[in-house]
Amino acid sequence: MQLIHDPLTRRTQVVLGVVGVVGFVAVLELVIRTGLLSGEGLPLPSAVGGQVVNLLGDGEFWTQIGFTLRQWLLGLVIASVVGIILGGLMGAVPTIFSMFLLPVEILRPLPSIAVGPLLVLILGAGMLPLSLTVALACMWPILFNSMYAARAVDPVAIQTARTLHVSRAGILMQIRLPAALPFMFTGIRVAASIGLIVAVSAELLFGSGQGIGGYILVASTNAGNLDGVYAATLVAGVLGVLVTGVLASIDRLAFGWKEGLAQ
Repeated sequence: MQLIHDPLTRRTQVVLGVVGVVGFVAVLELVIRTGLLSGEGLPLPSAVGGQVVNLLGDGEFWTQIGFTLRQWLLGLVIASVVGIILGGLMGAVPTIFSMFLLPVEILRPLPSIAVGPLLVLILGAGMLPLSLTVALACMWPILFNSMYAARAVDPVAIQTARTLHVSRAGILMQIRLPAALPFMFTGIRVAASIGLIVAVSAELLFGSGQGIGGYILVASTNAGNLDGVYAATLVAGVLGVLVTGVLASIDRLAFGWKEGLAQ
């Protein structure tokens, strides 16, 4: 009896994922057409798919996609800079950890979407308050990953470097940062998906009608355009999958060696 199974290849995983999605959509289409599941707000998957094709051929919708991606990327960059610097310092310097622990614990539970309208009142409408809302949501995974990564650096390596009279800056750049980078990037990967969700939600709730969220908001006011609402939502989900896939590929290429750390 075989107890140990070889892991599935990436191609097999992709094929199984596609089969699962297609099968789910086919079952849902059949259930709705046969009347087992019905409702005014439940369009046919085939109708939504057709609307997706129409949206992808609409230049104005691509403009909205570009706006969402720009404000998401700006928020992610802000969160990465703040999270990596502050998290790394909190993990490496006990004094800084004690100074910032209480503010971090107070701010972390605050929902970024609730803070967003306050940012609009302070900064006015536009991309900046939306991006800061995204940054607030993205910062915590990056900060905590950076903090624990800085703490987890091998103390023997640090002590050896000190014995060899390596400066603090040298220890930071040659030992702490290379050892922590893979885990910092993992925080960015996690934050990227969260940030895209928050970006669309922020546009939907307090945006100025721009972005994918703004399109969904406008389309939802027309009861006859529910297919467009679902199609735009599906496009946002596909964007999330693409972003995750791209970052995962970068992670494998740049930090593939970290898999050996688990052995």
